Amino acid sequence: MSAEISKDDPRPESEQAADILRQEILRGDIKPGAHVGSVRDLATRFKISGMTVQRALAILREDGLILTTSRGSYARDPQQATEAGEAGEANTVALPEVLRQLEHLTSQVSELRGRLEALESRCAPGGA
Repeated sequence: MSAEISKDDPRPESEQAADILRQEILRGDIKPGAHVGSVRDLATRFKISGMTVQRALAILREDGLILTTSRGSYARDPQQATEAGEAGEANTVALPEVLRQLEHLTSQVSELRGRLEALESRCAPGGA
């Protein structure tokens, strides 16, 4: 995992970083389910900005090679990524939206749980 971004390469730094990470995933250096690295760590490793890392990760998400959650980005099995690509772009585009909706629903459930507990404490004997 010693590949570096080249200033002599005409491609954008985000594409170079994505290519390096792609090769590491395909070679098995980064195993399926393994954390790819935080934006900060990857920015330090590649000596590029966090925004450039974010673009590189977006490229890998579009390719189906990583899955990004609220806890970070994780490598997917390259075989599953190929199958997702063959199934069409709708699958790779829809997944991030589904994850955003799931996070939103989770926060709503937490808020409702808090309201319910507050109501229960007011209705309980000796409550306010």
